[in-house]
Amino acid sequence: MANTLERLDQILADLFADWGALSTLLLLFVLALLAYPILYPDEPDTHPLLLARQAQPAPLRNKNESAAYRSPEVVYGTPLRSGLNVKDAGAPRWANGKDGDLRDVWREVCRGGTTGPDGKEVSKGAIMTLYGKEEVVDHDIEGLSMEIDVMGKHFKAAGVKRVAIYLPNSVEYLSTIFGMLEYSVA
Repeated sequence: MANTLERLDQILADLFADWGALSTLLLLFVLALLAYPILYPDEPDTHPLLLARQAQPAPLRNKNESAAYRSPEVVYGTPLRSGLNVKDAGAPRWANGKDGDLRDVWREVCRGGTTGPDGKEVSKGAIMTLYGKEEVVDHDIEGLSMEIDVMGKHFKAAGVKRVAIYLPNSVEYLSTIFGMLEYSVA
């Protein structure tokens, strides 16, 4: 151990014996080359591939700052949309919808999906529960709607003002939440 320390001391002594102004300048230059990309990055905050078709950069921005990104559905200079933008059936695509709430989400699930411009059904909702790797349970939307209605009526009839829930990631949690909302229980 002492032999190793003596050799290390000799190497350091030889290094600093030959150290001069040129060595100091070279060391500072190498450190500056390593620190410059960290202190002054040139790349944008968000990678352009992540934003493809999801957002558009604002035409104006401040110097040395990334542009503000917005949805392509909302033109630059107009206010951002709020809420769920729930539209009545048959309303034009460009028409503004109402803000909506979770009750509108469940109504959309019960309706059975959305239709595209050609009138064909684009997507149909499904609620499934996964139990490990083996079992998948597909829940019936009409059955869940009946459960929601029964729970909401029970909460309303019992005069329940608040409900505490601890059922994470379960269909019963969804039924309780939607039942409380349907009958305006906090």
